[in-house]
Amino acid sequence: KDKLSVQYIGKGSHSNDVGAIQADSPVPSDVLVYYYEVHVRDAGERGVIAVGFADFHFRLSRQPGWEPNSYGYHADDGNKFHNSGKGEEYGPSFVQGDTVGAGIHLENRDIFFTKNGKKLGVAFSNVKATLFPTVGLHSQNEHVEVNFGAKPFQFDIEGMIAEEREQRQFAVLQSEIPANACHNIVCSYLKHYGYADTLKAFDEDSFKDQLRSNEENLQAFSLEDRKRVRNMLFEGNIEGARQLLIGRQPQLAHSQTETPFLDAFFHLSVQQ
Repeated sequence: KDKLSVQYIGKGSHSNDVGAIQADSPVPSDVLVYYYEVHVRDAGERGVIAVGFADFHFRLSRQPGWEPNSYGYHADDGNKFHNSGKGEEYGPSFVQGDTVGAGIHLENRDIFFTKNGKKLGVAFSNVKATLFPTVGLHSQNEHVEVNFGAKPFQFDIEGMIAEEREQRQFAVLQSEIPANACHNIVCSYLKHYGYADTLKAFDEDSFKDQLRSNEENLQAFSLEDRKRVRNMLFEGNIEGARQLLIGRQPQLAHSQTETPFLDAFFHLSVQQ
């Protein structure tokens, strides 16, 4: 009635006689970690329950992990499965009374599993597909109950997330930033946008270095050129900016040959 528990009443006589269930909604993309748990109320005749994730095209007559874009942790042998009927060693088996959790770390693109509140480690990495929580039952009388967070989880998922954030914050605080980093960022910004006068007032040595660089590479856009383009764009003179680019790279007017200014020229032409 609650649509959160299911019992298998089939015979499970062959590999396409699985009774799999799948959540209505996919794993959301706007969370750091997604997690759910499955409590085994009855392991049935053979205890071949599988917990995991699968994409929208997954066949519900198969176990998660056997099909493409599906991932499963299986009860009978504790193996993990992905895109194959042959599993790999992963964790302990699970039986009646156990609670198994499945999680996706969306930033790391990892899938992990838990058993009775203990994390078993990363099972799969580089996971890219849009996935749905998926559970497979394959022997008579197997009975499971799914918890998407309406009840407290056995595994402390909030504690895991908090600990990870603390570790990241600590790593950031331990990072060494060069004393001149902010100064260099400001200089780079002023050079890029052609704020020559401001650059000269802010750091005259950097201003002189830029002038020397322009003299050594006559095809490069000088500070003065950048200033002129910026002013033209502010005034809406797109054609003037295009002609200035063509003056530096005449081939832009005749071909699509790769040049340092091709992207800029294309965007200006589109705006025009």
